Amino acid sequence: MTGRCFILKNTPIPVSVLVCSFSLLSACGHKAGPAAADPAYRNSYKAMELKAPDNFTDGASAPDSYNEQEAIHHPADDVTAAEASNNTGAFTAPTLAQSAVIPRKIIKTGTIRYSVNDYNNARKELREVVARYHGDIIDDNEQRSEFTWETRMAIQVPVEKFDSCLEAISGNAQTLIVKTVSAEDKTAEYIDVAARMKAKKEVELRYLEILKQAKSVKDILEVEEQLKSIREEVEASQARLQYIDQNVAMSTINLSFYQVFANTSPQGPGFFSRISFSIKDGWNNVLSFLIDLVGMWPGMLALAAAVIFMRRYMKRRRQRKAMAV
Repeated sequence: MTGRCFILKNTPIPVSVLVCSFSLLSACGHKAGPAAADPAYRNSYKAMELKAPDNFTDGASAPDSYNEQEAIHHPADDVTAAEASNNTGAFTAPTLAQSAVIPRKIIKTGTIRYSVNDYNNARKELREVVARYHGDIIDDNEQRSEFTWETRMAIQVPVEKFDSCLEAISGNAQTLIVKTVSAEDKTAEYIDVAARMKAKKEVELRYLEILKQAKSVKDILEVEEQLKSIREEVEASQARLQYIDQNVAMSTINLSFYQVFANTSPQGPGFFSRISFSIKDGWNNVLSFLIDLVGMWPGMLALAAAVIFMRRYMKRRRQRKAMAV
């Protein structure tokens, strides 16, 4: 005891240092654990604990192969979910970037009506104008009466020649009555249909991948049914895009021109003209009646048979009464 006290008494500084060292070591022992102060380290440590070992064999298959088997057994559910996620993006409004990539789709339509002095010459000049601007006459109706001679046409010309062709047609008019130009913007619809078609094609590729992995007849038939539906939608979208492109590339001009005959009276036809029209109308009515009468021959034949039967029946009845008396 005396020796121990002597040592402690003569060495106070080393003992104090030793006590402080133990205190620091104990504090470090509490703070040195990986899950103590650093949350990132703690999360990574937990992730390492949850990670499956490399030689994991319990379960007969890895997670990736398990998902493939589930995709084979339920192909429609898996791809339908993917299709829904794709369609969510496909149905959104067209963005400015998409509009910049796809040129504007404008369908131009013109309407013009005018009168001419010489009908035959006007038709000839009109056909020359259409040929000069590489257009096509897609509809041509001609009507003539006692007072006027009129033509109604629908013309298609390339959009870059639309304005020039319309001006050339107007130059042939004696009196311009109506001239209008309308433009219909189909850009938004075009972008929307194109986005839908792209999404459907991506879903089609996924179905084709699943079809390669399908093992049962039921799975194959189910995937092929879905593929058929998707391909029909893709073809419909392609047809709509082609229709818009054709109408954008070729503009339509609806025109009509007419010639008024010089002997036309603004008060209308005279007395003798109206008598002539009445005679023609009466004769036409007679012809129409005869045509309708010929068309009623089955009914007339049945009526004639009924009359003959009744006459014979009445004749036999009278003979029986005469014999009875």
